[in-house]
Amino acid sequence: MSKKSITCLFAGLLLSSAAQAATAYVSDIQFVAIREGQNNSTRAVERGIKSGTPLEVLEQENGYTKVKTPSGNEGWIADYFLSDDAVTRDQVISLQAKLSALSESKQKLNSDFQESKQKISDLNNKVASLESDKTQLIKQIQENQALTDKAQTIVTQNSDVSYQLESLKKQLATAEAVADQQKSTTQQKWFAIGAGTLVGGLIIGLLIPLLSRKKKSSTSSWS
Repeated sequence: MSKKSITCLFAGLLLSSAAQAATAYVSDIQFVAIREGQNNSTRAVERGIKSGTPLEVLEQENGYTKVKTPSGNEGWIADYFLSDDAVTRDQVISLQAKLSALSESKQKLNSDFQESKQKISDLNNKVASLESDKTQLIKQIQENQALTDKAQTIVTQNSDVSYQLESLKKQLATAEAVADQQKSTTQQKWFAIGAGTLVGGLIIGLLIPLLSRKKKSSTSSWS
């Protein structure tokens, strides 16, 4: 027996008791077989053990490990087919799937982020538009207030004018009354003068014939 075989046997004897509760994993080989004996010429108890399959370790010796498969079959497998770590092709595939999922999630997050940025940009544009509308509205309100003040001023001025018109109307009515009174008085004066003139004329008209007769009588008596 070679020195290497003796060493492996000794190591297998030391580890056999500790290996009772251990777990080993099929290493990164596509498929392996579990056999009855410690060589590849013995009958296979189970074939097609996929890489990454956990196997219960029963004992170890001569570079082989006796294991129990998840199906319950017991047999031997060469140590170089086993690994203490579960880093196998299946795990790599699983990690790649997770990485792909994370990448898709990242892309979705980026898409959501870009969409959020666009929404924020749209909101900023709407805010700017509202600010512009607010400025125009304030300006219009100020213009309307100016028109209101001007209208109130005009109304006040119209009230003053109306008051002045009423005052002038009253003054005009008073002047017309005075004029009418003065006109009536003047008419009465002219009527009195005319009546006096008429009476005077009648008197004179009556006196003249009398005076003429008297004068003639006097002339006759002197003759």
